[in-house]
Amino acid sequence: MEAAHIEILLQRWNPHFQNPNKGLWVGTVPREKYLSRLWQMMNLRHILILTGVRRSGKSTLMQQMVGRLLSEGVHPNNLLFLYFDDLLVRPYLQNGADLLEQIYIFYRERFNPQGRVYLFLDELQGVRDFNHWLASYYERREDVKFIVSGSRRSLMQSETATVLTGRNIQFDIYPFNFYEYLLVKNFDFQDADTLEEIRRANFDQTSAILHHLGNFFYEGGFPEIVLTESQEAKAAIASNYYRDVLSRDITAARTIRNARDVEVLGLQVLVDFTKQHTYRSLGRPLHLSVDTVKAYLEYFFDAFLFFESQFFSYKTKETQDAQKPRKLYVVDNGLRNFNVINVRPDLGQCAENAVFMELKKSSAAIHYWKGKREIDFAVLNPELKLYNVSYTDTPPERELDGMLEGLAEFGLKRGVVLTKNYFDTRKVEGKYVECVPLWAWLILNGKSFFKG
Repeated sequence: MEAAHIEILLQRWNPHFQNPNKGLWVGTVPREKYLSRLWQMMNLRHILILTGVRRSGKSTLMQQMVGRLLSEGVHPNNLLFLYFDDLLVRPYLQNGADLLEQIYIFYRERFNPQGRVYLFLDELQGVRDFNHWLASYYERREDVKFIVSGSRRSLMQSETATVLTGRNIQFDIYPFNFYEYLLVKNFDFQDADTLEEIRRANFDQTSAILHHLGNFFYEGGFPEIVLTESQEAKAAIASNYYRDVLSRDITAARTIRNARDVEVLGLQVLVDFTKQHTYRSLGRPLHLSVDTVKAYLEYFFDAFLFFESQFFSYKTKETQDAQKPRKLYVVDNGLRNFNVINVRPDLGQCAENAVFMELKKSSAAIHYWKGKREIDFAVLNPELKLYNVSYTDTPPERELDGMLEGLAEFGLKRGVVLTKNYFDTRKVEGKYVECVPLWAWLILNGKSFFKG
C-alpha cells in the first residue's frame, strides 16, 4: 500500500488526530456497562479481544474507549484505530501481517507517539497471520496495548491463534439485552437485587415494561436497529446485516460450491428457530447430506449468528450423540423477525430465544432435556439448573408437570418456569417450582451479567 493511501486512511479513521471533539465515538450511545468491564483490563499487558456477531457494537465500543482514553489525558497521537473491513483496505488483506507492519511503521514515523500506544485493530479476522504479528510485539514487551475485534469465532480458534494463548483476554459482545434496551429507551424502571424486589418495585408500571418487552421481542437489540425509528428502515438494516454475515463471514471466508444453499438453510433456521432438528431433517428440503448440513451450521456458529443446544445427559456419549435432535437459536430476535415472512412473530419462540441468549452470556453449557415432556434449558454452571419458558399469564399444567419430571430425573429440589407476569411457588412432593415473570428475570440477569 502506498504511503499516500495510508495517510488518507489514518486521517479518515482517526479524526481525533486533528480534533479530539470530532472523534468517531461522538453521537454514539455509551454502553457504560461494557465499558466499565473493559476499562478494568486496560492496564494489563494482555491483548484485549472483542468478539461477537457483526454489528453488535464492537467498533463503537472501541471508539468509545478511544474517547475515554482521551478524556483521561492520553495524547491523540497515541491512539490509533485501524478498520480492516474498509473497502479501500480489502485488496491489500492478502498481504497478511506485512500489511499490519507497513501501516504501523508508517504511523510511528509519521506521528512519533511518545509513551504507551493504544492500537485498536477492528475486524481483524481477514488479515492472515495477524496472531503472529501481535505475539511478536507482545514478546518484545514494547509499550503497546492491543485492542482487537473480530466477527468470527475462528479469530481465536484457528491454528495460528494458539500463539496468543495466555496472552489475551476475550470479551464476547452481544446486541442489547433487555436491561440495556430499557436504558436506551430511557425507561425509568426500578433496580433491585432480587426477583421479588424487582417485581414489587415495578408493580405499578408492569404494563409499560411488558410493552417494551414485546417490542424487544420483535425488533431485538442490534443498536442501529433499536435507534432507528422507521419500521421499513429497521427491516432494511436487518436484511443487510444477514447478507453481510453471509457474504463476509461465511461465503467469502471459505470455498463453498453453492452459496445459495447456505443462504436458504440459514433462512430455514430463522423460520424454525427454538425447535428440535436433526441434521437429516434440516437437509431434507434442500436435498443436502448430513455432513453438508453439519458443515454449513458450523459456518453459522463461527459467525456468531446461530447457537446450538444439545440433549443433556451426565453421560458425555449420550450428549454428543449425532442422532439426537438439536435446538437452534438466533443471536437476535430482530434479525430473525425482519428476515422471515411472518406477520406476527411467535412470542413464545421469541421469549425462549431471549432466555437462551441471556443464559449464553454467562453459561457455556446450555442444553435441553426431554423425557415424557421437555425442559427448555438444563444449565450446568457449575450446578445444574432447570428452566422452562411459558410466556403466558398462567402457565399450563403441562409446563409444571414437565418441570417436576425433570427435577425428579436429576434429583433436584427447585426449578424455574419463566412466565409473562405470573409469580408463584408450587410445592409438590418436596419439589419447588418457581413461576417468575420473565421481564423481572431479564432485568436481574441483565444487570448481573455486567457485574460479572
